[in-house]
This record gives sequence, C-alpha cells and structure tokens, in this order.
Amino acid sequence: MSLINIALTGMNANRVALNVTAQNVANVNTPGYSRQQALMSSVAGGKYDYNSPGMGVEVTSIRRVTDQYLVKQTWSTASEANYSAGYMSAMSQLENMLGADGFSLSAGLDSLFASLNDATTKPESTPLRQQVINESEALARRFNTLTESLHNQHKDVHDQRNAALSHANSVMANIAQVNKQIVEMQGTGGNASQLMDTRDALIGELSTIMAVKTTDQPDGSVQVSLASGQPLVMGSDASVIKAIPDPSDPYLADLHIEFGNQTFAAKGDIGGKLGALHDYQVDVLKPNQQAIDDMARSVADEFNAVLAAGTDLNGNPGAPLFTYDPANPAASLDITAINADELAFSSDGNPGNSDILKDLIDISNKPVAISGYGSVTLNDAFTAMVGDTAIKARQAESDYQPSRRCLSKRSLRAIMSVRSTATKKPRT
Repeated sequence: MSLINIALTGMNANRVALNVTAQNVANVNTPGYSRQQALMSSVAGGKYDYNSPGMGVEVTSIRRVTDQYLVKQTWSTASEANYSAGYMSAMSQLENMLGADGFSLSAGLDSLFASLNDATTKPESTPLRQQVINESEALARRFNTLTESLHNQHKDVHDQRNAALSHANSVMANIAQVNKQIVEMQGTGGNASQLMDTRDALIGELSTIMAVKTTDQPDGSVQVSLASGQPLVMGSDASVIKAIPDPSDPYLADLHIEFGNQTFAAKGDIGGKLGALHDYQVDVLKPNQQAIDDMARSVADEFNAVLAAGTDLNGNPGAPLFTYDPANPAASLDITAINADELAFSSDGNPGNSDILKDLIDISNKPVAISGYGSVTLNDAFTAMVGDTAIKARQAESDYQPSRRCLSKRSLRAIMSVRSTATKKPRT
C-alpha cells in the first residue's frame, strides 16, 4: 500500500469525522440531540506482507454519545415531577375552594344556630322565626354551590384524564413507528442515531403522563411498559389505553390496556399526570363529596326529627324544614314550603315554650356519622376537612419542589455527561 493511499484513507476518515463534528455543532441548540462520534480503526496490512505497517485508517461506525442511565433517571424524575405538579395543582384548587367565604359550611352553620339562639328571646316572634328559615335556606345554598363546584372539578379531572390518555396513545403509536424505522435502518447498515434521539424524546414525553420502564432489545428496538409491568410498546406494536367508566359514577374510571387481543388492568402506581389525577380523584375528591353528602343528610334529618316532636303556633304537628334527594343530598338540599308560624318550637304549642327550639340548638354539639371523620359534630367535620386539605396541599407543594429541582439537575447532568464524553480527545 503506497504512502499516498494511506494518506488518502486518512483524509477520507477525517473527512467523515469533520462531518460528524459539523453535525454536532449545527445541532448544539437542537432539543434532544445526542452528539455523535466517528469511531476509527487501523486497516491491517496484507496477509502475507510482513513488512507492511498497515493500509491506513477507516471509520468503522458513528457512535451516538449518550448516557442511557442518566436518561432513564431523567424519565423517572419527570414522572415524579409531573405527578407532584398535578397533585399540587388539584389540592391547591380544592384548598382555595373550601377556604372561600361563600363555600364555608361552618359559617353557614354558625349563622343558622345564631338565628336559633336569637329566637329563644321571643319564640313566638315572626321576624325571628323568619330569620331561622332564611338562614336555613342560605345554608342549603352553601351545600348546593360547594357540591356543584366539587362536581365540576370531578368532571374536569375526568376530562383531563381522557385528554392525557389520548396523548399517551398517540405517543405510544409514534414510539412503535420509530422502533420499526430503527430496526429497518440498522438492518441495512444505516446510522439510526437521530431516530434514537427522536425515540428518547418520545419516551420522555410519555414519562410525564405515566411512569414507564424500558428494556433494550437486540434488534435495536425498545420495549416500553408501565412501572408495574403491563406492556405499552413492544417492537412496532403499541398498546391502547382505555378508561372504563365506573357503573356508579360516569366520571370515575378504571384504566385498561389493550395489546393485540389481550386486555390488562392497569394496576399499581401509575405515576405521572395520570397517577396524580387518579389519586386525587379517588383519595381526596370522592371522599370529600361523600362527607359533604353525609353532612347535608345529617343536617336535614336531625332538624326534621326534632321539629317532628313539636307543635307549631297553629297547634299542628311539626312540619319538616329541609328536603333532599337521598341519591344526591348536598346538591339537592333545600327547605320546604314551611312558613314562620309552622316552625314547631314548642312541644305543647305554647308560644312562650321553647323546649323544642333548645333541642334544635343542641344539634350544634351532637355527634353525627360523617364518612372519613367518624362521629363528630357538623361544624367539626367541615373544619377537619378544611384542615386536612390544607395539610395535604402543603405536603404536595413540599413534594413538588424537590422533584422539580431534581429533574433540572439530572437533565443538566445528562447533557454535561454527553458533552464531556463527546469532547474527549482520542488516544494516540
């Protein structure tokens, strides 16, 4: 091999290396781009030419410079950060809702019992009796508006889940398509680095929606699954995730994964945005809705039961003050068509006797069964709900800040690791 031919191989090999460098420089600001490196090896001399030092140099491959361990750690942190962000946002919204003056059931209960105490000064007074009816109606409106707001948030979570599922299904289909392209390109000896960058970006996007784990396959494809093991992408095939509505509540749903002819229930910690929506809806929102329904039911039942034992100013048996639909107590809570004279504040019909009125006031200190809070007074139940929400909101914020900082640090480490590896000079 002549000196000129050896030099020519060197020029050709370094031309490829310069092209790789130019590509790296051109894409320095391209999101998700992984630097590439031309790998060279010496070309051996002839088999029987013992005096040949070699036949030059050649580019054996172009290597994609990336630290997949850091990349996978970034995906994991992205899932945690998006879970924390989604959960914190929902909890903050609930905290603001429960803390608003117009939604405070405690304020409504206090006003109602204050009107009852005022009526003890003159039980037969029509204005004082009318004030009790007015405060009862105002309390019912508070239950109505609060439960409507919770229902709207419940529906919003349902809509967000459907949007997230549509997004996830689209991303998984794209990952499967890129898997196919990578396998085909590597099978023909092509450089699949840019396709691998695209696939990593897609998996990173999917990790914000749910926690995923990946397994590299010998053919160059990547298998993607939920953290609990259910398959999402295998080669060029992608799953479809569907939300199966709960028969008792159209806004609640169980997630099912359809892969080919098989269907799997999505079990365990889903993570990411979907996990935050699920956990908030199931662990916080629905229990609070149930507790508020219990409170509305207890208010109506307790007041109506006490009034039923009394006699009104016309000598008639006590009429109910509240009415509600048992299937949806808080949303339907209302007062009856009762008038001031029909409030049965006395057990014997004597206008000056207020023994039943005092029993109504005692309801403020009577423990009632409230789901999630045990046997507590109505006021204490709502106060506990507000306090519990505040604690969870603060904890969600505390969890979010470290995960956000950790995501930023890991992303930076991944970038710096790739850059330092790409700029190392080859040994001579």
